[in-house]
Amino acid sequence: MPYFTSRSDAVYFREAGRGNVAILLVHGWYQNGFQAWTTLLPYLEKKYRVFVPDLPGHGLSALGDAKNFSLERIDTLLTDFIGHIRKVYKCKKIFIAGHSYGAFAVQRLLAQDPGIVVGAVALAAIDDYAPYTRRLKNVLAIPRWFISTYYRLLALFALFPYGDRMLLYANTEPALLPGRLAYGKIKNKTLSPLASHAYMRAFLHARVRWPERKIRTPLLLVYGERDALTSSKWAQQITPHVQQATTVIVPNAGHNVQISGAREVAAAMHRFFEKCFRHH
Repeated sequence: MPYFTSRSDAVYFREAGRGNVAILLVHGWYQNGFQAWTTLLPYLEKKYRVFVPDLPGHGLSALGDAKNFSLERIDTLLTDFIGHIRKVYKCKKIFIAGHSYGAFAVQRLLAQDPGIVVGAVALAAIDDYAPYTRRLKNVLAIPRWFISTYYRLLALFALFPYGDRMLLYANTEPALLPGRLAYGKIKNKTLSPLASHAYMRAFLHARVRWPERKIRTPLLLVYGERDALTSSKWAQQITPHVQQATTVIVPNAGHNVQISGAREVAAAMHRFFEKCFRHH
């Protein structure tokens, strides 16, 4: 199994496609790379070389020291991974795309090093976790002895982060469809409660520190019309910081817009990439 070791973490990654133009796909919180991107991947791999890592603590990538976890570690990981793609795979042009927390990480990367990629795509993007701070604090305040029961209740009622069960298993035979509690166990293997809390603590004061001058790297923002977690209104806060920003809202798609609106998202990404090629 392929692993990449950065200055901060060792992570598992999947690779697909061909050519010397690369796309690095960054999944969100409580998914792994396969879950987040497998629906979209067939639309991309025929034309581009695609890299799909599992972020620390997710899927097949270990978290490491939970007490010393920080979002800066993700910054370092993505920066080093892009350098690895450029050096080892000889890819001349590199794009990066992220979903949910992955979109937040993509924006942090652009704010710190705008020229590191040709263009960036942020799906279901926010640039400040402040509106979610109260909810995060409430979860972190739950006593340890009640944590297991708390997560079981969330799974039982299909609440976040367990509400995407039918989306991820939509094409599965009914007899093979996991029940809500069984899906909760699967989800907790993707990201353990310990790792989940490490991320939540890191989210408490997280925001993108945009530079004073507008970023020149093109950015595509994509939102699902029916996203109950992340409103497309966030685009109004993000686009003023980017010189070339485009927003696409996918009809009838939810928070996992790259799954429920894969065809539309792929079309928007292809148009965006071609536009970047013309202006690069």
